[in-house]
Amino acid sequence: MKTILKLAIAALIVHAGYQVGMAYWEHYKFQDAVQQVAQFAERESMDELKSRVLDLAAERNLPLAEADLALSRQQRRIEINGTYTREILLAPGFERPWDFTVHVIVLTLN
Repeated sequence: MKTILKLAIAALIVHAGYQVGMAYWEHYKFQDAVQQVAQFAERESMDELKSRVLDLAAERNLPLAEADLALSRQQRRIEINGTYTREILLAPGFERPWDFTVHVIVLTLN
């Protein structure tokens, strides 16, 4: 009986670790995509760039709202900051909100 209980606890820990790891994996892929969009956005307006970042978030089902996204441009420097919260299922019936922050700074060629 002790062994079954230990295996069940181990399975819950592995499940929670997997769920958190996958959420971070998706976040880092999203941040990488945002960086690539920003690197090649020297001729785009800030509204177009913001729209592209929000489209990337929507493609990945990330709950990034326009109000939580800030972009700035100073000469060749583009900075993108955003935050969003995802619900992560840590155990059956137990979801926890998890905050993620996107912070990208790039220097464009022109």
